Amino acid sequence: MWKMKKWLISIMIASVLGGGYGALQYESLTAKFHNVINTIKTFIPSDVSKEKTPENTVNVTLDHVVDGDTISVKFEGETKAKTVRLLLIDTPESVKPNTPVQPYAKEASNYMKELVTNSKLSLEYDSGGATDKYGRVLAYVYADGKNVNEEMLKKGFARVAYVYEPNTRYLSEFKQAEAAAKEKKKNIWAKDGYVTDKGFQE
Repeated sequence: MWKMKKWLISIMIASVLGGGYGALQYESLTAKFHNVINTIKTFIPSDVSKEKTPENTVNVTLDHVVDGDTISVKFEGETKAKTVRLLLIDTPESVKPNTPVQPYAKEASNYMKELVTNSKLSLEYDSGGATDKYGRVLAYVYADGKNVNEEMLKKGFARVAYVYEPNTRYLSEFKQAEAAAKEKKKNIWAKDGYVTDKGFQE
């Protein structure tokens, strides 16, 4: 299908570049070129466009991954790392004291590492404050422009959780991502009854 689209695009470009002079008397070559470009854009799949990071973000560097929903980062000009808790998601526990490693916890942590390691990282805050009562930074994390919170949900490694107003900017999108993963029984959703409103039940 994509090969056919490329063939059609080639034909359109050729028709412009090889058009007769009579046609160019009524419409400039520049105008026709822009028309072709706009047409070409309709054939390009939306998923090949580059991810864009929101403008109101802060650049950080990765210190280490704690688990599937928590990372440690360093802010520019600072030497001490800070813990970042990803907003609106929850993954199985792998490092919680006195808690056995839960199913899919290691997989979630490993996928987080895959997303954020050697990537350009930035944080986006919501309107409810930048830290929680434990001193952790609360944020949406972006890796090379990709929303990491949402990616964890899409892969079925996280559930939507800890929904507290006004930190709900992407709640609708996150619920859609969660629902799609649940429907396909990805990872945490493959085990009936494992995901509950209060967490994960073995």
